[in-house]
Amino acid sequence: MTDDISDEKSRGVSDPPPNPLTIFSDLSERPQYNLPGLPLYGRRDDMRRFGYRIACHWHRDFEFIHVVAGATTLFVNGETRRMRAGEGVFINSRRLHYLFSDEREDCRFVTAMVEPTFLGGLWPDLANAMLERMGDDMADYVMLDADDPTDRDLLFGIDGFARTMDACAHDGLHALDAVSRASALCSMALGRVGPKPGAAGGESESPGGRRAGRADDLRTFLVMVAFIHANVASRITLDDIAHAGLIGRRACCELFRRHAGRTPNDYLTDYRIGRSRELLVGGDMTIGEIATACGFSSSAYFGYVFRRRMGCSPSEYRRRERG
Repeated sequence: MTDDISDEKSRGVSDPPPNPLTIFSDLSERPQYNLPGLPLYGRRDDMRRFGYRIACHWHRDFEFIHVVAGATTLFVNGETRRMRAGEGVFINSRRLHYLFSDEREDCRFVTAMVEPTFLGGLWPDLANAMLERMGDDMADYVMLDADDPTDRDLLFGIDGFARTMDACAHDGLHALDAVSRASALCSMALGRVGPKPGAAGGESESPGGRRAGRADDLRTFLVMVAFIHANVASRITLDDIAHAGLIGRRACCELFRRHAGRTPNDYLTDYRIGRSRELLVGGDMTIGEIATACGFSSSAYFGYVFRRRMGCSPSEYRRRERG
């Protein structure tokens, strides 16, 4: 499997987009589709560009990932799974997820994304069938392994879809092939999506039951995340974050562990580093100004934390990313 796109440029897979993910205060991502007006995404990428930790996010799009070299760890709605070359995943709509490597191990992967309403709008019965499999009581993700023939078709399909999306930029007629490939990916993946354990038979929960409680927890978590994003330039403590969600420190840490896979302080630091990367590449602020804007107590401390997370100084990162 790893040889399929070992030389992506020679096979026509496009370079990754130049900017980090666009993520809003509720952790929703605005996908950077390859072509305006065509809600499909397909590209290769690597973990190094994201500082070995992609920001936690969700979107309405179905997402497919194929690891072609190296290894990484996947987080989806509180669960973590290790993925190595030749493996992949289908992530259902509206699930919190991200990739990370605490060991700073690089990983090359191919991503495909399909906006559900793009296909669901073709026929009402198709939309209803897709919505049924997108429900909160359905599986959050499906792991893919090249040793399984069906999975192998999906993994190769992700690669082919990415190459086709690149070809669309040169000849719009290739969009027909892209739509066909996207439909095939969704058909194979959604056909394997079933109810979560305990949700079989369409059982519903009472308004005060477990499912409602989980929804309330997610809303509380997103409120605390929004507080961090809105106050990133200020000094923020664990008590401040917990107070924003009207909960205690222990409950705050539990919600961040469940929904973000890390502590509140780690999430805060990751967000500050992510914001600083955007400012380093996309503006002309000095290192000191960026340190202040991102809530670091000094330029020296900003440089220390940045180097630990990114493996280089802020100035080196700016020079490298500006080419």
